[in-house]
Amino acid sequence: MSTFEQLGGADGIRAFVDELTVRIDADPVLGPMFAAVDLLLLNQHREQYFAAVLGGPEGYSGRGLREAHASLSLTDDAYDRFLRIVDETLTHLGANATAAIEVRALLERLRLVIVSPGPRA
Repeated sequence: MSTFEQLGGADGIRAFVDELTVRIDADPVLGPMFAAVDLLLLNQHREQYFAAVLGGPEGYSGRGLREAHASLSLTDDAYDRFLRIVDETLTHLGANATAAIEVRALLERLRLVIVSPGPRA
């Protein structure tokens, strides 16, 4: 069974994205980063992306992750904060441990694409 199916299919991904957005918006560090963003459109992209990468329908047609996140200048600390919120969201929604581990592993692999490179020594 795919992670998409383990999370409840399209309805489960929608619930995950909705709850994740509420939690990110309430976060004092991450929330302001999205203040000028159309959250309806962002959530549509998030739903499509998560569905596609977790074994559901391949409907994502947004920008690449590096391009989409470049203007945010995300640090490793901010990304770690995001991952904690993802973990809390999955726990809140009652996701099974296997699905939660798979989502976390996927997002950890994307760190190098999403986090902005720091100054070079």
